[in-house]
Amino acid sequence: MKRKNVIKPLIINRTIMITIDRYDPRLDREELKEIFEDFIENKSYFFSHWQKFEQEINKRVLDLQYRNSMVVAKEDGKIVGWGTYTSFRDYLGNDRAIIHQILTKKEDSYKKGIEEKIIRELQLYIKKTLKLDKVYYICPDSDGALRSVFMKLGVKKSPNIWYENEI
Repeated sequence: MKRKNVIKPLIINRTIMITIDRYDPRLDREELKEIFEDFIENKSYFFSHWQKFEQEINKRVLDLQYRNSMVVAKEDGKIVGWGTYTSFRDYLGNDRAIIHQILTKKEDSYKKGIEEKIIRELQLYIKKTLKLDKVYYICPDSDGALRSVFMKLGVKKSPNIWYENEI
């Protein structure tokens, strides 16, 4: 019996499919811990420990507004990014929301559009849920990669210490 020659398709450019989903502490904890540890070591502007971070996440899971605002980016079902925001009322009585630095591994950052997708999802959530038209970001001027993402999103430097964007 002759064996047929099977021609396998050559994949030249694999399309990267990043999906955004809500964070599920029961399913996503271990993958998030791995990303968190890489992020703290390689990318964060602030230092933290997993225990402090996990404690804060556990508090947010109990608050419906914050539970729904924690999002993950997944590639082929694996978490490659995580993001959230914090809302607050300033001393003048103004409601504000700040989107925190997006957690990604160093190897994944700024190559796949992970940060952009998470920021867009959070902006939409803030606009629809909190009914705010402006969101804030903290980014040192030395972080050229994140500032490039901001430029793509139309985020402008504010006269204050943060970046902001009309959404």
